Amino acid sequence: MKYSPGNSSRIAALLLALCWVLTAGNAEAEAGGPKPALKALSADGQMVMSPSDRCPVCAMFPARRPDSAAAMTLTSGETFYFCSNGCLLRTWLRPGAYLGRDRSEIDRLVVWDYFSGRPIDARNAVWVAGSDVIGPMGPAIVALEDSGQLDTFNRRHHGKTVFRFDQLNDDLWRRISTRDLPPAGSE
Repeated sequence: MKYSPGNSSRIAALLLALCWVLTAGNAEAEAGGPKPALKALSADGQMVMSPSDRCPVCAMFPARRPDSAAAMTLTSGETFYFCSNGCLLRTWLRPGAYLGRDRSEIDRLVVWDYFSGRPIDARNAVWVAGSDVIGPMGPAIVALEDSGQLDTFNRRHHGKTVFRFDQLNDDLWRRISTRDLPPAGSE
């Protein structure tokens, strides 16, 4: 946009909107974390996303891309929906930074099995990073229901790193993602 006296109010409005977007995440964290989803994860693991639910990490709307969404339920019963597996895994590593909560408060982690589309427990999934699968945040971190699917997945999508949930830590995250984690003491 070229500057002229007639469009200074539009520039001011754009700057104000940008400031709001940049500070929205900090305000949520200071207020005890983001708002939980309107509807809880169902007992069978189905994600019941509302159009207004926002990913606590990136503020995207998971309902707009339900095939890549993931979910976390806390022991209090609150559910949070994520735009992608990557945002869910980042929150697992830094729940204080993204939810204002301790990891001990996390109860369920649900993701979609890549091939069947069924909800599965993220803690039991086989994870693949570095493939050609693209999600809402860029290269996707894919969940598979079992290791028997690895050959087929790798033949089609050329995954580079395979891991189990209990192997996820800061070092592994740095190898599989270009997205930084908040400092470890920020929780």
